[in-house]
Amino acid sequence: MKIKGIKRGRTIKTLEEINVPDDAEVLVEIQDVPLITEEQRRQRIKDLFTIPLEDREEWIKIGEELDRDRHADFEKQQPR
Repeated sequence: MKIKGIKRGRTIKTLEEINVPDDAEVLVEIQDVPLITEEQRRQRIKDLFTIPLEDREEWIKIGEELDRDRHADFEKQQPR
């Protein structure tokens, strides 16, 4: 059986249900899987610079909204 998972701290969370009883001993082989390849990363960056201007403006608006939300959340967490 081969499954994917995500490591957080000392825990590996599986991305799918596995049919193994709780507390069963399992053997895990770790294979580092990059989220995207370097070539895919380069292509995405290249694609970003070829987005039509009107679409870029929409992305900028979304980014500004997210930034405002982030700052609002930060302000809420500050002691008064």
